[in-house]
Amino acid sequence: MTIIDIVTTSLAFALFIVCPRMAGMCAVISKIHQVNPYIISITGTILSTPLVVLLLYITINYGITLAIIFAAITDIIASLIIGTLNIKYAIEILIISTFVWAGVYTATKTSPIITKILQNILNKKTS
Repeated sequence: MTIIDIVTTSLAFALFIVCPRMAGMCAVISKIHQVNPYIISITGTILSTPLVVLLLYITINYGITLAIIFAAITDIIASLIIGTLNIKYAIEILIISTFVWAGVYTATKTSPIITKILQNILNKKTS
């Protein structure tokens, strides 16, 4: 493992973390509490680092299902902190978490099948 490997893979990971939902939540939080969204973004990113590491640990050691449950719990805690938790939001978190889990599960099971089908189609066109 070289420094180039670390920088390259870390940059790729940083690009994976970019998420419109996080930017949207930052904008919402800043409006609710009249705080500069850029300060929230930078400070929140720093504060989230140990949580991302913990999420990685949970994913590696206990699987994606528990990781999604952990992420849903952090969403609920965040909404408690900013004072926006209600039954509608809790149900939305549950629905989103269910669809994330279903998407991960389905993608894992179906992507090899689709890949094989596409390879067969491409091989027939080149022969």
